[in-house]
Amino acid sequence: MNAGNSKMNTYKGLLILTMGHFINDVHAAFLPTFTPILMMKLGLSITQASMLTFLSGIINTFMQPVLGYTSDQTARPFMILIGPIFTALGASLIPSSPSYALAFFFVGLWAMGSATFHPQGQGSVGHVSSPENLSFAFSIFSMGGTLASALSPLYGAYLYQKLGEGFLPIVTSIPVIMYAMLVIKFFPSIPGKRVHMSPTDRGLKSIFHAIKTTFPPLSVATLRDTSIQGIQFFMPIAIAAKGGTIGDVGKVLFIIMIARSISPLIGGYIADRTSKGKLIFLCMSIGGALLIPAAITHGILSVLLFTLGAAFIEATTPITGAISQEWMPESRAMASSIVMGFAWGLGGLLIPPLGMIGDHFGLEWALLMVGALPILSLYFVSIIKKKERAIVSQASAQE
Repeated sequence: MNAGNSKMNTYKGLLILTMGHFINDVHAAFLPTFTPILMMKLGLSITQASMLTFLSGIINTFMQPVLGYTSDQTARPFMILIGPIFTALGASLIPSSPSYALAFFFVGLWAMGSATFHPQGQGSVGHVSSPENLSFAFSIFSMGGTLASALSPLYGAYLYQKLGEGFLPIVTSIPVIMYAMLVIKFFPSIPGKRVHMSPTDRGLKSIFHAIKTTFPPLSVATLRDTSIQGIQFFMPIAIAAKGGTIGDVGKVLFIIMIARSISPLIGGYIADRTSKGKLIFLCMSIGGALLIPAAITHGILSVLLFTLGAAFIEATTPITGAISQEWMPESRAMASSIVMGFAWGLGGLLIPPLGMIGDHFGLEWALLMVGALPILSLYFVSIIKKKERAIVSQASAQE
């Protein structure tokens, strides 16, 4: 009976976390979707527009580890409750920005909301799931966010075209408020979490320790996430430059993100049954091999290659997340915030340099750089494989 109740609590907890991830990340593509509108409305260059992504990267880079540390100090789900509210509000105000400064403010609010939700959401997956199914549980949680990201450009474009920018904040606030009420009623505390309070002055040391411990999967995740964000950022601009509409942008991003939402499920399922390092190596190698020719081809073939390439590298997301928690089981939220949120933020910081390449040499060169990044990650994958072999050898020796 107790085992049955425990299993039910696991399913309920994972369902609520995945639902929150979906509701938060359904606003994830509002910035790239509305970037062509902001560029025309405010007269921005590619480099100027990329600075909005840079701001998001700054916030995620510096805030997610801090919020991950804070999340490890409490079993109360405050962050997964308020994060989506800020995310929805900031994202829905982006297209109505009357100035570059206010666009920065709205993007900052959007990024802060997302940075608030993710550390506690990701860390909680490890508390509600069993160790032997951690990668697959992560893949389900990731699927909620990636599927939402797939729908996000269509959702944003539809609301903008049908209701106008004035009604966006009103409509997008309804799901997040309903979710907050759901969390208050059914998820008052994180199941199975034991809180270990730490002195405040240990916070910075803990963050640096987490970065050092998880550096190999962090590096892989950073290069992967830079590549993913590069695709999201440059493809809408390329489509608009060729005369495409916001609807065309939404459709292409939707196709790519649907593939990205499915592949982590497959990757997470396989990773729990084989070598995580070998699987990451395979996915990043194939992904890079597809993305590089995608940058120099055109039309349907280019979209197909980008879709498949993005799907392969996205399949590694739950695997790097699971590895981080396996290497730091006592600080799951911080470990996840480093390898997922911190890495995503660092990826955002690398978009402006790629934007400069796009301004000076053309979008094709920027997309070529985006495609090469997964190949560069293979060095760090080899370190993961080496540590994985050492852990297996140590476990065998103890037996």
